[in-house]
Amino acid sequence: MISDITKQIINKINSREKNKTDLDNEREYFIFHKYRFEIIFSLLRKYNKSDCLLDIGAHYMHGLLGAYYLGYKKLFGIDLDIFNSITIQRAKSIEATLKNCDLSKNNIPFEKEVFDIILLAETLEHLNFHPDKVFKEISRILKSGGEIIITTPNIVRLNNRLKLILGKSIHQDIKKEYTPGTHYREYSVREIMYLLNKNNIDIKKLKYVDFNYPDSSIVKVIINKMVGFVFPKMKSNIIIVGRKK
Repeated sequence: MISDITKQIINKINSREKNKTDLDNEREYFIFHKYRFEIIFSLLRKYNKSDCLLDIGAHYMHGLLGAYYLGYKKLFGIDLDIFNSITIQRAKSIEATLKNCDLSKNNIPFEKEVFDIILLAETLEHLNFHPDKVFKEISRILKSGGEIIITTPNIVRLNNRLKLILGKSIHQDIKKEYTPGTHYREYSVREIMYLLNKNNIDIKKLKYVDFNYPDSSIVKVIINKMVGFVFPKMKSNIIIVGRKK
């Protein structure tokens, strides 16, 4: 079962005027990640809809669309120079502000203590440099008492442990070229907590989850569920909500 918010985003995607291949790519991406987005939207429901929200790694703007359908009006997004005519038009339709930003070279292009909520959803693992710089910037632009929502793969998940036991790498196949979608570095909860605490952000909520992506086999889902019940820290993904002091 999917929420009304997810249905609205799917309808928005289907209404695009673009070549079929590009449309199918976006639709496939959202359907693949819809469980993660459902969790994010459930968290966003609990905040004041007048809050100022920034999505770091806005990509197709699915997170911002969901926030808009929830009633948020002050919406901002940054990403690595991938915004196109479709996303620009989409931003205009919901009055969201988009900015290109290479986080490896530039500061986040906003003044200090602007945002009440920041999303860092499935973005941390794509950074090809030490992430402390990004967390310093997040702390700078986040208001005192403001919160950050992080979702990211759990590097110590069961699947990775099994790969290591079998002598396999847990990283991307070295035969494939690195792209902006590459997971350069995944993290453990302790590492993320270190980065947050170092930058004046406390942990408010921590949860291990299995997103059960559509390409997961029934056997894999069952095994992950059984092992995750006994050892939750072996689940595939991490959700953290942090609050700036």
